[in-house]
Amino acid sequence: MRIAIASSGLGHVARGIETWALDTADALHRKGVDVTLFAAGKVESEAPIISLPCIRRRTPLSNLIIRLMPSFTWRWGLKAGYGLEQLTFWRHLRRKLNEGQFDILHIQDPMVADLCRKDRAAGRVNSKEILAHGTEEPLEFLSHFDYLQHLAPWHLQESLKQLADLGSPTSAPRPFWTAMPNFVDTEIYCPVSDNSERKLIRRNLRIPEDAFVLGTAAAIKKHHKRIDYLIREFAQFCSASANASAPAPYLVIAGSHQTDTEELQALASELCPDRIKFLVNHPHERMPDVLRCYDAFVLTSLFEMMPIALLEAIATGLPVITNNHPVLEWMGGPGGLRPNMSKEGALARTLEELTPDSVSQHGQAARDHALQNFSVSAVMDQYLAYYRSVLS
Repeated sequence: MRIAIASSGLGHVARGIETWALDTADALHRKGVDVTLFAAGKVESEAPIISLPCIRRRTPLSNLIIRLMPSFTWRWGLKAGYGLEQLTFWRHLRRKLNEGQFDILHIQDPMVADLCRKDRAAGRVNSKEILAHGTEEPLEFLSHFDYLQHLAPWHLQESLKQLADLGSPTSAPRPFWTAMPNFVDTEIYCPVSDNSERKLIRRNLRIPEDAFVLGTAAAIKKHHKRIDYLIREFAQFCSASANASAPAPYLVIAGSHQTDTEELQALASELCPDRIKFLVNHPHERMPDVLRCYDAFVLTSLFEMMPIALLEAIATGLPVITNNHPVLEWMGGPGGLRPNMSKEGALARTLEELTPDSVSQHGQAARDHALQNFSVSAVMDQYLAYYRSVLS
């Protein structure tokens, strides 16, 4: 079977979708699968890679075209840069799929998957599209797909339940809807060998060597990722631990620059001067060392589809503190602590209750959980079985 993995943002955007595409293509290639990675920029991959042109989001050309588009084109997703990017990317990808006689297109870009679905129905392409759903698309959109990968069992169960409640033709059985998680390379993301290695990494990153380092990896913004909540809760934790004998707390926020990043940096300087470090647009290939310098990992979003950063954290052997949502609880497993982060003070209280023993125990449990459930070998076997099922 010939597999195409594609991402319209790969090569110029840093998100979980792009990371998934690159990592999946590399993992399939190492398993001996005939796979090609389609990107929209220059990237390095173990798998064969083809870069396709497209009108990239958030560029002057994209912004101009969007302004000139008739207002009704919002219905087609063309009044947004991401939609225009996916459409122009698909025009070139479709030709490559036909030329290469690819059996399956596995992708997380929702519009590209939908365009492939429509063109397959019209006989313009033969590749079967599998949408790995990681972008919170509505059920009405998802219901059109024959082949749909939910990233967590909870997402699959909720979607099937909602379909059944509709009582319409869209509620028909979905034999090729499945739940398969994202995965993490547990050899690249692994714990430090000893405390001296952690101190060396911190020294290179200019982080206090003997601090209790709490860290996150998320887009640096208020909406969804709630970095403002994280900063306020950390400031409360610092105040509560001011006279404690434990190591002084320190927060590292690693993630991509967003429109409100400077505002969040100002908030951090106001509430916790010299206690919070931002790693803005830090290269992804250096993130394993960043995680290895943490003592604990925190993610303050209330809901997620399946964040790869959280998998990277548990593989690194970090206790993970997340909101008490079923998906995040399932991902963290026995290595997770789960306050209700919709409440002010919940995260700060959880941090206050941490002890060296609990950090060590939860970290080891997190690592074991990652190896058993989210390692490359565990998940790739699921992918290959699903591909065979789709093709049969």
